[in-house]
Amino acid sequence: MFQRFLTFDKLIGTTLIKVLYYIGLIGIALYAVIMLLSGLGVMVSQSFIGGIGMIVAAIIGGAISLLFWRFMCELYMLFFRISDDVREIKEMKAGTPPSAAASGTSTAPSEF
Repeated sequence: MFQRFLTFDKLIGTTLIKVLYYIGLIGIALYAVIMLLSGLGVMVSQSFIGGIGMIVAAIIGGAISLLFWRFMCELYMLFFRISDDVREIKEMKAGTPPSAAASGTSTAPSEF
């Protein structure tokens, strides 16, 4: 496993992106909750309409942030998938079996 880490045979980017995605979701949720509570505080202490505006902005901002974060993570995943596909094409042109065939999950149709 340590040798795979040093040789870049298997990219860890997809796993790292998944971890960062969940960390981002937690961060966005915490931010939205803090903004909702701030809006409630503003409603009580300063301005009812301003507090409602903060609550609506927190909900809309949280939803837009979630969509944007998902899009960005999917974009990075796409880059890694393109890299895997290019590597597979390169291996096929070189005459070596693709990595998926070595693991027993070949996508090529079997001939009878």
